[in-house]
Amino acid sequence: MRYQNNPKRKRGRTLHAAWIPSPVERSPSLTLRVTCAALFCVFFAANPAFAQREIRLRTVPETPLPFVTTVVAPAARHVAVNDVAGVLAVGHRPKSPAQVSLFRLDAQGQIVPGDPVMITLPKPAALSARPNHVLGLLCHPRLPLLYVWQDVEPLPDDKPTDPAVSAEFDHLLIYGLDEPQPKLIFAGARGTDFSCGALAGGFSLNPAVTRLYVPNMQQLDRTKKLVTTIGWLLLDPDGLPAFAPPNSPPEDVKPIAPPPPLDPAAANAARIAKLAAIEQSKAAGQPLVLRKYMEATTYSFASVPAPYSYAPFNDDAIFLAGHSGPVSWVLSDRLGRYCYFYIQPYVAYRYRVAVHPTVPSIYIATLVYDGRINRMEHADGQLTLAPQTMTNDNFVYYSTPLVFEKTNQLAIGANGRICLIDLDAEGKFKPSAVQMTVNNPTVEAIAWSPKFGKLYVPVEKMP
Repeated sequence: MRYQNNPKRKRGRTLHAAWIPSPVERSPSLTLRVTCAALFCVFFAANPAFAQREIRLRTVPETPLPFVTTVVAPAARHVAVNDVAGVLAVGHRPKSPAQVSLFRLDAQGQIVPGDPVMITLPKPAALSARPNHVLGLLCHPRLPLLYVWQDVEPLPDDKPTDPAVSAEFDHLLIYGLDEPQPKLIFAGARGTDFSCGALAGGFSLNPAVTRLYVPNMQQLDRTKKLVTTIGWLLLDPDGLPAFAPPNSPPEDVKPIAPPPPLDPAAANAARIAKLAAIEQSKAAGQPLVLRKYMEATTYSFASVPAPYSYAPFNDDAIFLAGHSGPVSWVLSDRLGRYCYFYIQPYVAYRYRVAVHPTVPSIYIATLVYDGRINRMEHADGQLTLAPQTMTNDNFVYYSTPLVFEKTNQLAIGANGRICLIDLDAEGKFKPSAVQMTVNNPTVEAIAWSPKFGKLYVPVEKMP
């Protein structure tokens, strides 16, 4: 078979992949068919990777995992840990009393006894009748900063929100965590560039902490119609978004060398100077705008949520979770910029993607289904070959997978338990896994702390 691309496809549009039989394949001779069958049998028998293309575990042993730390945080949907400040942040489901809870950690990474600090996220009075909720939580790896992306409850029948009503709604909130009480130091990402009224969306940082990948952006197309986009906000070394004059040239997608990092004290001074400059530009009638990159991919992400999750491998190759499976986004490829795959069985809107940081593997979990995870290889961001599938009987997954690089394992939250799947040196599934029961029927969020070597898991209550 050969790979055929549409030669008339314009740059920036979705790549449609199709397998087209060649003339030889349409009418193969008997000799050719016999030869191919013999070679396939030999190759299959000699290659253990193909023999393990599908792995099914009937039972998974129960094993205490000493690095798992549970925290009582009912209705948890998101969790992030800031190693610098020693804070664990938990985002709750919509209509919870408070949207975010902050737990202090001691010097060993254990939860400090006492009630958490509760954060009620701000919203304008025009949206007071619509509950706001967390779509994503992130922590800066080097600075005591917490990033929150919020949205409001959608209107009935998915009606669009009046831009005049959402004009003052800030999707991005950045809190300082270096004091006992969190301090809101930045609020932004408002206006028509950001869809208002979504229940989900991807939120991620690139490894260099220079891009903040955000969900549900939108822009006007040539017909003046709003279309969904994917992209990021640029971050400065101080941890805040970068700003520019309104008529600045569009952002470039080429990877650039990250600027030198700042220590917390220098970053705080830079933030103070930046915020003062922003206010001065407003007073002068020349407000600065966020430096952001947006790119439309109307076939892969025709509507929000767009995407369900980001998984950046580097600044050129980003993997995303679409409604039908994984999507690869290779910025340097002018011909095959996007490539999307349908995962079988097709369970729409249930996929979440994670990427291995050192080997060319991505993992696609099918949530609220049958304990199924797929692994696919990639070559510089281009997905290749058929997926390897692992299914654990009696499991239902609820969280995005998390790769443990040092131990080469894959962690995921499930129904009342944490599952830890073993990987080989190439990132492929081994036919072995362990589980640990926790007091949460739907473990939707887990967070790993490199500093403390702990996996934090919110639970509904103590046993």
